[in-house]
Amino acid sequence: MLISSKVSSRIFNDYILKKKRYFYLSGYDDITVIYANNPKYLNEVKEMMKNVRNMSYTFATTAFLLLLFIMPAKNAHGQLGDLGELLEGGQEDAQILFQEYLKPFGSGFGAGINSGWVDRANTHGVLGFHLKLNATVAFVPSADRDFNVNEIGLQSLQLLEGDPVTPTFSGSSNPGPTLGIEETVNGETVRIAGFQMPEGVGLNFVPTPMVQAGVGLPRNTDIMLRLVPRISYEDYGEVYLYGVGLKHEINQWLPGGGLWPVTVSVMGGFTTFGSSAGLEAEPSGNYTDPDGYGGPGSATWQDQEVNLTTNAFTMNVLVGKSLPVISVYGGLGFETSTTAVKVDGNYPYYTPTVEAGQRTRELNTLTDPIDISFDGSNTMRALAGLRISLPLITFNVDYTLADYSMVTAGFGISFR
Repeated sequence: MLISSKVSSRIFNDYILKKKRYFYLSGYDDITVIYANNPKYLNEVKEMMKNVRNMSYTFATTAFLLLLFIMPAKNAHGQLGDLGELLEGGQEDAQILFQEYLKPFGSGFGAGINSGWVDRANTHGVLGFHLKLNATVAFVPSADRDFNVNEIGLQSLQLLEGDPVTPTFSGSSNPGPTLGIEETVNGETVRIAGFQMPEGVGLNFVPTPMVQAGVGLPRNTDIMLRLVPRISYEDYGEVYLYGVGLKHEINQWLPGGGLWPVTVSVMGGFTTFGSSAGLEAEPSGNYTDPDGYGGPGSATWQDQEVNLTTNAFTMNVLVGKSLPVISVYGGLGFETSTTAVKVDGNYPYYTPTVEAGQRTRELNTLTDPIDISFDGSNTMRALAGLRISLPLITFNVDYTLADYSMVTAGFGISFR
């Protein structure tokens, strides 16, 4: 059984906190050890330390389960790896297709990383802290789940086979139509380029996990940090994330604010998310190669990569009421996000030519062909949420109304 907050306060007043290094399982960590100044609280101390240890294990287990929850993102990187074929139609059309296909990826992740900053309007006391794990799901509007290739202003590519409506990144898992370039000379049709539009990941939402820590500062202010170092894992490519946020109670600056039945605060947060994946685009079919670029497997086509970076910022005014166990909060705010897409490496591109009197294709290359950015869909936002507080542990859930509406659920350890 967890001990009450009243007992916890008495224990912390009567005991000295020290740090020791303990070895456990296959590693070690620093844990807090409480030395008794008053022996009558010894059993309470032992019980509290047992619960802290159990909560740490629970937190680690939840983090592992969340990783299982986001494993579908592995399929997302598989989709990025298929985008190299879009370059066969030339640089201008490729930029249009990249932007249309990846729009829900940028908007969904931008919305997701702008969420989960708060679980109440109040701030911690000085040196109060929290460590929390969030999972946000941003729902992709139906209009952003597919697009019509005949309505996006392609310059060279034509619809060769299939329905002109093709899925975006967050669309269906069915492949799209075949696009390409064909020319007819003396009654003979020559296909200069051709590829099938990639399928979507089959999810109508974009999940975003987040680990966040915060600490209380003087003047009713919290600072919050997010950090995932640059890491590589199997088909994910590289992934990194960092962010910083501030929350400040403003009752102290308002006339009679200290007597208000609710807490009013402002908060702002900035987050950067980056991801990369290798591409695989090599020459195929019949072609001439007068410049000696080489066929499949040639060094020319190595080091192909797509990099995506999403920068997101949000500012909100929050109003909330905290009770001993339950806290309610809500707010209005705005947010922005920008996603940049950069494609590096050499990619095959074909131009029509005549060789020995026959119409054929000549192999050329596009180098570092894509460097675009686009803004996320969300601007104004409204949120409402609920937090349940137990000794040292909290749960919260909130809903954000926006173009890409979101549900966020969080679990963490909190003191003060």
